[in-house]
Amino acid sequence: MHLRKITIPIRLQLPDTIKSIGKEEYKTELRIHPLLTWFWAAISTARAEYKPYIVPEGLLKELFTPRVHYFSNPSEFAPSDPLYNQLRINDAVCFPNLWQWTKMAVCRITGDTEESVLLKDIKINQFYDAFRCAQQFFQIHHNNTPNDAFFPTINMNFLRPSAASVLHPHFQSLILPLAPPLLALILQESKNYYETNHQDFFNAYAEHERNGPRWIGEVGHNEDRIFWISPWAPLAGSDEVLFISNSFSAFPLPDQVWRNIAEGLHKIFVGYHEMGIYSINLVIFSDVYNSTNEYFRIFGMIWSRPLKNLDISDRGFAELGYKMTLTFRSPEMVAADLRKYW
Repeated sequence: MHLRKITIPIRLQLPDTIKSIGKEEYKTELRIHPLLTWFWAAISTARAEYKPYIVPEGLLKELFTPRVHYFSNPSEFAPSDPLYNQLRINDAVCFPNLWQWTKMAVCRITGDTEESVLLKDIKINQFYDAFRCAQQFFQIHHNNTPNDAFFPTINMNFLRPSAASVLHPHFQSLILPLAPPLLALILQESKNYYETNHQDFFNAYAEHERNGPRWIGEVGHNEDRIFWISPWAPLAGSDEVLFISNSFSAFPLPDQVWRNIAEGLHKIFVGYHEMGIYSINLVIFSDVYNSTNEYFRIFGMIWSRPLKNLDISDRGFAELGYKMTLTFRSPEMVAADLRKYW
């Protein structure tokens, strides 16, 4: 596997007044994604030296102050679904999202009193239980509509800069009749890769990166393994981590695989915290529920969000991780508002 890039040398002349915050010579890279060859990521490491904003302690306290408390008492304040009511596994509670843009359920991760918990302090078992709760949601839907194909995804916006309207840690579990745009393209290109190279791209990529400068590690054994990599060409954002299933192309997953993902997430979030990263997005993609294929593997992406804006971002997992548009006013409404000026 060949990882391609274009290196661009940069030369500037800086006045003495800004030499302390800039560089006169450096290189930046445009890295071509190894599967989606139309996609490239700009890797400009010189920018990492410029740190114009340090989040003060007072703003961090504000960031971790809940404004709404929907999840502290779900039986009283959260909706129920006519089919599955509310699903519970220990601290995890799964219930319908109040404002849905597809069929989706919220899966609370931590307990009633843990709404201001840091990412690093979420326990492995809490992630594991929330994953299993989400999978119950998918399975109930599948059992009741066995002829309807759907793409299940598990997602997370954590803290307001990453588009979380509720501070309490939670997953958003989605049932989609169509593959998200990015997933649709990856499914297409991974099939092309398999037919050309006679192996799946995901395991080939993991083996290519194994023990190299972007390799993080793996959790689990044999077919249950999950690989953790900082990707060559990030698809979603800064500080991105890619995790890949060794064997599975679609949900449902065995419990041990969910536990391995939970353990890896905990490790990543402890590391993020030490790096000063507190706000993140996460997506986990699956092929059609209860299906199998040889060319695709379940994968997830985690990336950091800046802390400058302490209100809700207008871009979350769907806009950044799915590469889709999520709008709350129809084009017809927009046109009607603007047409009167013609």
